[in-house]
Amino acid sequence: MMKFPACSSYVLSSLCLSLLSCTLLSSCQLPNSSEEPFSLIQSKAAQTDKTKSDAIELNHDEPEFPPGPGHDLFVKRCIVCHSLRYISMQPDFPEKTWKKEVEKMQQTWGAHISDEEAHEIIQYLTRVKGVKP
Repeated sequence: MMKFPACSSYVLSSLCLSLLSCTLLSSCQLPNSSEEPFSLIQSKAAQTDKTKSDAIELNHDEPEFPPGPGHDLFVKRCIVCHSLRYISMQPDFPEKTWKKEVEKMQQTWGAHISDEEAHEIIQYLTRVKGVKP
């Protein structure tokens, strides 16, 4: 029996995997020996591309907030941090809650909204996303 110098199991495992990989690769044959594997993949992809569209179009329906006093200011100030979609997903709040939300944006998150602008935005949000009586 042949004795090999002390080798770690990692080295032996790596050697076995390398030999197995070489054996498997050498046994693979392409339909046409002149073709490279990549070109074969490309030609198959070209065949399937003929039946498929190059792009998928998705509808993009950004919510629209109704025009009115405060609309432009609301969009100008709030869109800096929020998408209109995010704001439209909020529940209908009473004016008191919208006031707290806008104040939180000013005080906690540093929104660049003056108190006069905040009042106008709160009035607009209450009108379009306020609790209905």
